[in-house]
Amino acid sequence: MSCAKWLEYKIDVDPKKPGRRQEVFDLKAIEKALGAPITHVYSNEIQPGATAGVHYHKTHQVAVWMREGEIEMTLEDVKTHEKEVLTLRPGNKLLMVPALMYHAASNKTDKPALAIMFATSTPRDPNDDWH
Repeated sequence: MSCAKWLEYKIDVDPKKPGRRQEVFDLKAIEKALGAPITHVYSNEIQPGATAGVHYHKTHQVAVWMREGEIEMTLEDVKTHEKEVLTLRPGNKLLMVPALMYHAASNKTDKPALAIMFATSTPRDPNDDWH
């Protein structure tokens, strides 16, 4: 069984407007997939050789969309210890990271990686950051 849960979204390419591309995010669909309202959207830039995360949350949930670059994401269910390592790249999917899911995002490339996060609570809340 996979730890990763995905949500696909629409990429709008209008043939009448060459050179234009829009990623359209349905916040209600993301909220439904996470099971909680989105309260914050933020970016997370991870430099080459750096790792972000290396923790889990008891309440905070997030949907991760890769805008640029590539990261290796490690997920581990805190209760079952089921573990998965996957590579995130730009595309038409968001990775759902629920509460009680350990996560670490490593940039093993030579270029910065940019992820956009759709979160259900304040990022980096010291009362909900567990190692």
